[in-house]
This record gives sequence, C-alpha cells and structure tokens, in this order.
Amino acid sequence: MAQVKELDLSRFEAAHRSDGVGRPAYDPKRMLQLLFYCANKRISSGSEIERACRDDLGARLILGGRVVDRSTVDRFRERHAGAIKGLLPQTLAMADRVDLLDLDLVAGDGTKFLANAAMGATVDEQALLAQIAALEAQVGALAGAWAEQVSAHAGDLDTTAAMFDLFEQPPPIARAQPTRTHVAGADTTDMERVSWRKLQTVTRLLGSRRAALQHLRERPSTAASDWAEKVERDRVRVVSCQAHLDATRARLQTAADLRAQKVAAGMKIPGKGPVPVEEHTHLRQATKALSTATARAQASAAAPCPTTTKINTTDPGSRIMPGKHDGFAQRYNVQVLACPSQVILAIGIHDCSNDKRALTTLLLAARANLDAAKITRRLGKALFDAGYASDDNFTADLPVEQLLVAVEKEARQTQRLRDDTSTAAASWAQMALTMAEPANTTLYKRRAAIIEPVFAQLFALTGRDLPHRRDGVLTDLHLRAAVHNLNKIDKARRRRQPPN
Repeated sequence: MAQVKELDLSRFEAAHRSDGVGRPAYDPKRMLQLLFYCANKRISSGSEIERACRDDLGARLILGGRVVDRSTVDRFRERHAGAIKGLLPQTLAMADRVDLLDLDLVAGDGTKFLANAAMGATVDEQALLAQIAALEAQVGALAGAWAEQVSAHAGDLDTTAAMFDLFEQPPPIARAQPTRTHVAGADTTDMERVSWRKLQTVTRLLGSRRAALQHLRERPSTAASDWAEKVERDRVRVVSCQAHLDATRARLQTAADLRAQKVAAGMKIPGKGPVPVEEHTHLRQATKALSTATARAQASAAAPCPTTTKINTTDPGSRIMPGKHDGFAQRYNVQVLACPSQVILAIGIHDCSNDKRALTTLLLAARANLDAAKITRRLGKALFDAGYASDDNFTADLPVEQLLVAVEKEARQTQRLRDDTSTAAASWAQMALTMAEPANTTLYKRRAAIIEPVFAQLFALTGRDLPHRRDGVLTDLHLRAAVHNLNKIDKARRRRQPPN
C-alpha cells in the first residue's frame, strides 16, 4: 500500500539492533505493507500470511519472493505492538489533511467478534485453582524425572531443584551434554528430549493458568451488581407501565362518559360510535406493555444472582457472550467510535456483553488518539444507543460537548414506533428531555448511518473472528482500524483526482 510511505516508522526501526549482531531483520516498511495487503484480503493469522507469501502474487511482490514464516510474523506483531497501535493516530492526521475528520458529530457502538477460544475452557476460580495445583504437582514430577535422566550420565552436573525455577524456563538440555548410551535399545538422549518437551509443555500450561488467575483477580466481576440493577430496572418498568395503563384507562373512560352524557342530553354526534373502553387500541397496547414488563420482571427476579466469576484459560480476555443469530459463544465485545465519514477514531475491547461501562473508556481513547495526532479540536455531539444509558455516563465528565444517549429502544427513540409507552426511569428524565428536543432527535437519526456501516465494512474486510489471543487481540484490532482508515483516505484521494 502506497500510504505506508507516509507513515512514521521510526518506532519500528528503533526496535531493531544496529550493531550487526544476529540475522538481518525484515524491512518494517515491507512487513507493514504485507500485513496491510493481507488484511485487505481477510488474511490475518501468521500461518495464512506465510501461505500467502508462497501462493499470492501480491504478497510475493511485496517481499521480493521471500517467504516469511509464521513465527516471524507473530514476533513482529508482538515486538511492535505499541508501534502498531500508534498507527491509528497517524491515519487520523492523514484523514484530517483530506478533510475527512468532522468531529462535530461522532457515533459509537459495540459488536461481538468471535474469540480464538473454546467455551469448554471457561472455569470459575475454584476450578482454576485446582488446575494450577495439579499442574504444579505434574511439573514437579516431570522435573524430577528429567533431572534423574540427566544425572545418570552427566557426571558432577548439579540437577537439584536449585538448578532452575520449576515455574520459569528451565535450562536448555544442551547444558547437560549427555553422552549417547543405549538402555534396552532406547537412545538415552532422545528420552531426555522427550522428558524435556513434556516439562516445557506443562510449564507453559501452568504459566497460562497463573496468568488467567491474575487476570481474574485484577478484574472483579460486575455480574452481581448488573443483576441487581436489572431486577430494579425491571421493577421500575412494571410500575411505570401500570401507571401508564391506569392513566390511559382513566382518560378513555372520561371521554366515553362525556360522550354518553352528550348523547343522553339529545346531542347528535356525527361519526361511528366508539368501541368499548377495554377494546380501545391504546388500552390494549398499554395492557400488552404491562404484561411484557411483568413477565420480564418475574424472569429477572427468578434468575439466580451470579456469585462466581468465570474466566477462559485459553484467552482470559474473552467472555461467553450471546450473538445476534448464533447463540452463545466465546467472544469479544469490540467498541468503535467513528465520525460521519466513517473514519474510526478509536477502537477497543470491553469484557462484558453490556456496553454501558465502555462509553467513558471509548471516548477517552478517541481523545488520546486525536491528541497524539496533534488534532486539538473538541469532539462535538456523541451519539450512543440505549445500551449505553446509565446514571454514571449521564453525569461523567466526558471529552465531548454534548452526550446524546437513547433512553428508549431505537425504533421508539427515532419515532419510527409511536406506541407512547415510555418506561424510562425517573433518573434518566433529563436525558429523555434532551433527546426529545427536535434538533437532537434529528441528529440521533444519523447514529445508525454513521456507525453501523463501519462494522459492516470491518466484517467484509477482515471477517467476524479474531485469530489472536490475549494482548494480540487489541493489536490486531488497531491494525484493522488503521487499514480501514487508509482505505477511506485512498478513496477520498481518488475521488478528488482530476479526470484524465
């Protein structure tokens, strides 16, 4: 991609040695071009990129026919994770130079990406501690067996537990320098290597379980508080629906009594006679809303309060979340903020399927990216759907001029549905009044047109799954966002080129 030449790659170059020691590194510019090119073709994993270097003409041209192996690609991503994340602010500066960065109106939302982890690897803290204890015992047994095999023919080599930390990387087998002897037809050196590989595998497993435990304890679950808030919110909704039903019945009954009085007085009223109060459309709608709210409140109250926190040992950052059409799976909640030109201002992940706690982090990340791009203009009005509605968000000190969050579902907030059955909590009254202003209502109708196509374009560009794990997920998402923005910039420049 030609835009790579415009990027500042000094952080990539500074990470490489310049003293001539070791093999020459791949040119960071070429590696980025390869990653960008492959991202545009929905190729993101290291093995797929290695395969593309063999089979894809574009990838072969970028590296001049050289084949980069998957481990090199993965190491490049890991070593330059910070620099890759720093590409997004650079694309914002480029977008600003072609007038694509309108910050007066921004919109944010979240969607679910499939994680590279299985639901079966999700356990609670008690089960995770049991796994760690079992792995510690297994590491101790394997380390003892390996030490015995080495000491059997390594002379005075110290093979005690002090030789290495069982839970860190043990010393390489080459340090033992075993002699080649045969016991019952088996090569002793090969036996040591097998034991060594087993010890390494179990040690890595133990390390991943310990990392998962640390991740679990550093991020306390909000499931119990979310459950309590949902129960209270559903209870308030029932009260509101009951009040609306009573008010509707009283209004209709008053109108019916007044009509009956006029008819009894001999007044001739034109038109067809009214239907009975209990059969009126408005009353039936209010009754249905109360029935739905009551059923929801009963289901929420009957659901057990979550008392344990679970984590996936394969990828601790992922969570079991529902999809729109394919049920529950191990996923990431990916958050995106974009401007009207659909340039991505910020991208991140949230470890809960509920979006309300992601709003502040997303807006602060956008502000940080703009500052890094040396763009000092303030964010204007920020549009979010009802999933972000909360008292904390309404009262937080945010880097935007005005926050507009729906307090009703999308169809009712945009006035496509006019059933007049608002159930907003009293604490959200001010936001409801703000959203009811005609100018804000008109602005909010643009929310879906700004942010929803961004997700569609990301899905079309790189697919719906994340092949990386742990810290690599956020690096991969920033790479995708940078590629998305560069594509927008390239199209804008092409449109402005004079015809031949």
